[in-house]
Amino acid sequence: MKITRRQFLKYCSVAAGALGLTATDLMKLEKALALEGGVDITWISGQSCSGCTVSLANSVYYATIEGLLTNTPAGKSLDLNYHSTLMAAMSDEATQAATVSSPTVLVVEGAIPPAGSGYCDVGSFTGAAGESVADVVDTLAQSAARILAVGTCAAFGGIPAGNPNPTGTMGVMDFFRDKYFITNPAKFRQLRRKIINIPGCPPNPNWIVGTIAYMIANGYAKPRLDTLKRPVAYYGQRVCNHCDRFGDSFINNRKPDQIGDPNLNIPGGSCLKYIGCKGSRTKSDCSIRKWHSPGLNQAGINWCVGAGAPCQGCTQNYFPDRMSPFHYIR
Repeated sequence: MKITRRQFLKYCSVAAGALGLTATDLMKLEKALALEGGVDITWISGQSCSGCTVSLANSVYYATIEGLLTNTPAGKSLDLNYHSTLMAAMSDEATQAATVSSPTVLVVEGAIPPAGSGYCDVGSFTGAAGESVADVVDTLAQSAARILAVGTCAAFGGIPAGNPNPTGTMGVMDFFRDKYFITNPAKFRQLRRKIINIPGCPPNPNWIVGTIAYMIANGYAKPRLDTLKRPVAYYGQRVCNHCDRFGDSFINNRKPDQIGDPNLNIPGGSCLKYIGCKGSRTKSDCSIRKWHSPGLNQAGINWCVGAGAPCQGCTQNYFPDRMSPFHYIR
């Protein structure tokens, strides 16, 4: 699947405000994409529901932004050279195409069972039959400039790693720690430096595209990350900080006692903490960015808490086990 440079720049132009990209950043992005050979991305899916892919696919809101694109040279592209969910090609030829050239960015969606566990075979990338996602990710990670763990499953293990975790699955960082920390600590440190976590179940599409756009615009430098290796621009504050239910509910001490509370389903209504909301323990900009942006420089239409559903804390490293139960009635 090839996304043309024109299409990608148009998307970034549309989403510039939400991504925090300035006109200078967009010019850098255009220049980077003009380099010979384009930008290669290899997207590998492990144990996941493909929700992260669906979120990303629903993010494309094109608008007429022609000024930046008028003099775009033809023939350059952002090459998504492998994505099992989106690509039309199948068979060994499709998987081996992912290793024709070293991927500039390796994107991992889904959790990874240990190498040799017998779980999650994903095809034949190097000619061997039935290679596991563990083997494939390990091989491609060696040559990747950056490794993006997209979604909570890839970042921290997520739902596939929930108790009792019969497959022993884990996130990308823990996978490399398990494989190399004792036997080759230098290799582990090298791979660890490449990783950027973009958790969420699923993550907001702008978190994914924004991180990729930032790296391309800045010579593949990482954005500022927190202690969980998440971009601070998206995961730098608690969900509660800008929640329209937070201030009114606590100031007036409104505590819903049951689902029938009429204030639960109205904007700015009762705080959902008392029926299981984990927003006070969760960091993301969901309450500001929201979801399903209708157009240029416009915030999303709604989000979980705005729709009356308690935050489940899906961007945190201890989701889902330590965020349960997701719903509580006094």
